[in-house]
Amino acid sequence: MPFDPSWLIHIGAALLLIAYAIRDELKLRVLIIVSTFIYIAYYYLAADPPLWDAIITSALMVVINIVVLVQITLERTRFRMSEDEKALFEAFETLTPGQFRRIAKLAKWRLSAEEDGVILTREQEPSGSLFFIFEGIIMVEKREQRFRLPEGNFVGEVAFVLKRKTTATTIAPKGVRFVEWDSAALRKLSERHPNLGNGLNALLTRDLARKIGASYRPPDDAISTDNRTESLLENAQRSD
Repeated sequence: MPFDPSWLIHIGAALLLIAYAIRDELKLRVLIIVSTFIYIAYYYLAADPPLWDAIITSALMVVINIVVLVQITLERTRFRMSEDEKALFEAFETLTPGQFRRIAKLAKWRLSAEEDGVILTREQEPSGSLFFIFEGIIMVEKREQRFRLPEGNFVGEVAFVLKRKTTATTIAPKGVRFVEWDSAALRKLSERHPNLGNGLNALLTRDLARKIGASYRPPDDAISTDNRTESLLENAQRSD
């Protein structure tokens, strides 16, 4: 019994109906692509010569859906993130992988190479950057208290969230790796992508609340000072 190409129409239509009943956009796009390929097979087999106009139109629909499918995949997975970006992403737990990628594009990875360290912020002075300590321990002076903070902490989040002066002097000693974002660029990105902005503000507000709760004392994860801490902070004061 010869194959009847008309069955392809029924199979393709059935897959489309199933696709439109699915809420998950990733699965929906996959079924639409499969269904469209089946329609292309029908357009090729059902007539002589094949229905090239319909085939070309359907092929364009496949291409568009594949592009969107890739975008959805990148939005949901950590595919093609470097190992450092994957580690940094863990700190941005309120963002999706896709949202984080947009923030990562603005990130500047820094390594403190100066013997006296790199001054990130000065207490009660404006700051145009948001920092994240990726690797190492920084030196902090806040309300005449001196201590150290380990990696995994944001710096400058008070100035970023509240749009005011910074609350501490912070120094990244030689060898510390940190990530820097331009505050204005980050705010602009948040305005263009409100969901991203909400996720970022939720993350920084939570960090801010933790630090405000310890406003008159070092945070819970602070480390006591050592000779190097005192020396770097003294040098920072003399350079004012």
